[in-house]
Amino acid sequence: MLAGSIDDEVESGRGVVPGLGLLPVGIRFAARKTLARSEGSGLGAPVHGYEIHHGYVASGAPEALLRYADGRPEGAVAGNVYGTHWHGAFESDEFRRRFLTVAAAQAGRHGFTVAPDTRYATIRERALDVLGDLVAEHLDTGALRRLVENGPPPGMPFVPPGAP
Repeated sequence: MLAGSIDDEVESGRGVVPGLGLLPVGIRFAARKTLARSEGSGLGAPVHGYEIHHGYVASGAPEALLRYADGRPEGAVAGNVYGTHWHGAFESDEFRRRFLTVAAAQAGRHGFTVAPDTRYATIRERALDVLGDLVAEHLDTGALRRLVENGPPPGMPFVPPGAP
């Protein structure tokens, strides 16, 4: 989306269409979808994420935002515009801290200090615990289990979407 052009004969079938033009790259869609867990580095910090996309950089040689563990470049940087195929990269605590520090400096927020003790995995675990507690407290899990195992009881009305 951030690229100058996107060549998509795979998902939309529209061929070459203009992107937002914010990164100096052209994206082309491959028939085979990339589905991968990715590891590497960015801004001198370890970073991990996952990829789920058809698109790849087909033209342009921008400054890379990230590097795969084998050294291949990933993503692009052009001024204050950053792009990557990696979802979840900001879950990598040190990379996120360094990125926020760079972004703050670019925005003129000199003296900005990132909280050094924020741990994404800890926050996510707490949120999942709260969700689990709410489900246990407010959902009839026995009825849900019976519905999953046995299907709907006779005479229960069908409510789309899905097959009856």
